[in-house]
Amino acid sequence: MAYVSQVWTSPVIRLPHLAMPKPRWPRLSPGVRALLMMGILISPAFTSDYIGYGVMRLFRTAGQIAEMRKPDEAMMARVDIFHVACTDKSMPAEDQRWWTSYAAKNGWPMYPRAGETCFRPERVLVGFAGLKTFNVACPRLALTVADRKRWTDFAADHGWAPYPQAGEDCVDP
Repeated sequence: MAYVSQVWTSPVIRLPHLAMPKPRWPRLSPGVRALLMMGILISPAFTSDYIGYGVMRLFRTAGQIAEMRKPDEAMMARVDIFHVACTDKSMPAEDQRWWTSYAAKNGWPMYPRAGETCFRPERVLVGFAGLKTFNVACPRLALTVADRKRWTDFAADHGWAPYPQAGEDCVDP
């Protein structure tokens, strides 16, 4: 039997030298290998986000989903803002006809909802005597109940007055 005191110890322990195994990559360029590794490591995070969002949406109503969206981005993406110009009623008939023909020459459509002599120019016409200009913002599509409430709140927060002559849910920004 050998006791601890009888074991001969050496300050140098010699182990046989073995080379570390080198894993072999498929014959791909370093850039392709880097993209492949990034895709493998990142994809579970994206996949779990999409699955989690889909499961979360299953248990929410349309109104709750509409409330989760950012108001400025969602609303302004579905709103059509355009310029309207109307000739003044006190303007001579000859000048009114001139503005009507000028709008027709430029391809600007008439906008009778705002008035008989109103048209939609492609640019802002400011500084012309006898010409009243303003902007109109209207939703592009019919709004749901939740979206209509959000649209009216959005317009009220920005201080936009309703402009029913232009159409349903239209405002004057």
